[in-house]
Amino acid sequence: MKRASWFIATVILLLSLCGCGGELERPALEDMAMIGVMGFDYVDREKIDVTVSVPVPSKNKESTQVYATYASMTSEAMLNLATKAERTMSLSQLRVILFSEEYARKVGIGKVILDLYRNPIVGENVYIAVVQGKAKDVIKGTYNHRPEINTYLNNLLRPRVETAFSSFATIHDFVFMMTSNTMDPNLPYLIHSNGEIQIIKAALFRVDRMIGFYSQREGKLVQGFLGRERLPRMSFEFQHETKTGKKKPTERIVFDFVRAKTKVRSKGSLKKPVIDIKLRVRGMLVGYSGSKDLEKRAQFRTMVQELEKRIKKESVDMLVRFQKQGVDPAQLEESIRQKYGGKWTRETGLALYKKAKFNVKVHVDIVGFGTLK
Repeated sequence: MKRASWFIATVILLLSLCGCGGELERPALEDMAMIGVMGFDYVDREKIDVTVSVPVPSKNKESTQVYATYASMTSEAMLNLATKAERTMSLSQLRVILFSEEYARKVGIGKVILDLYRNPIVGENVYIAVVQGKAKDVIKGTYNHRPEINTYLNNLLRPRVETAFSSFATIHDFVFMMTSNTMDPNLPYLIHSNGEIQIIKAALFRVDRMIGFYSQREGKLVQGFLGRERLPRMSFEFQHETKTGKKKPTERIVFDFVRAKTKVRSKGSLKKPVIDIKLRVRGMLVGYSGSKDLEKRAQFRTMVQELEKRIKKESVDMLVRFQKQGVDPAQLEESIRQKYGGKWTRETGLALYKKAKFNVKVHVDIVGFGTLK
C-alpha cells in the first residue's frame, strides 16, 4: 500500500512538471523580436549607448520598433533590452552593426565586434559601418520612399561595383583584418541627411581604432592594390598650356575599368626596402571632352600616357600619406613579410613599411570607346 502511494505521488509530480513545461518552451517565431540593426554610441569609456531596431511584420506597411539602453558590454545590453520588449529578443537575424565616429575614434570597436563574433547566434553576413554623428539618429531616422531601416541598410551595405571603393566587411572580415599582421581595416563611412543615407568615403583604422578617412577616389586605388579586378569608373581632368603660357580648355576623361591586375613585390634590402607595384588596367573610354583627335594614333597614345602618369602620381601620393600615418590598408607589408627570415610581428612590419620606397608602374589598355567629343 505504501509503495502504491509513492508510485501515485511520483506520477502526479511528473504530470505536474509536464504541465509547467509548456511555459518554458522556446517561443514561436511570431513571438520573437529579431534585431536587424544594432548601433553603438559613445557615452564614456565604461558605458555604451546601444540602440537596436526590430522589424514588425505587417500586412499593410513595414514598420520598425526601436529600443535603446546604456550598458558596459553587449551581453549586458541584451539583458537590459529584453526587459523592454514584449517579445523575446534575438540576434539571429542581425544584419548591420553601426558605430558612431566618436565611439570608433575614442574607444575602438574591437571589443564589441569580438563579443558579437564569439556569439554563436550571430550569423556570418553581418555588415559593419561607421556613421557621422550618432548611430542612434540613423536608426531612428525617417527615410523618404525607402524600405524600413533594416532592409534599407542591409541592401545599401552589400558590395556593388559602384561602391567598391571600400571594403564592405562582414563581422568575420573585420576580425580577420583587425588581427592581421600585414594590413589595417577600413569600413564604409555613412552620412544621413534629407531622408537619405549615403556612403561618402571610407573610414581608416589602425587595428580597431579609427584614425581618419580616405576618399572614394583613393579607395578605388586601394581596392586595386588589394587585388579587386572590377573597379568603379573614374574621371580625370587635365589642364594643359600652350607654348605661350595660355591655358587650353580643360580635357576630361571618364574611364570605366573592365579589369585591374596588380603585382606587388618587395625588392632591395631590409634596411632599404622597395615595394614594387605593377598595376595594369583594362577598360573602356566611356567619355572624352578635349582638343585631341583620338583617331590619330599619336594623340591617342599621348592621352593614354597622361592617364598612366596621373594614376601613378595619385597612387604614390596616397601611399606616402598612409606611410606617414603608419597604416597599411592596401596590405603592402605582405610583400616584405614574404622576404623576411625572422619572427614576424605587426610592429616589425610597420617599421619596415615606414621606411620603404614605392616604385609604381601603371599600364593602361583601352579596349573600347563610348561617347567621345
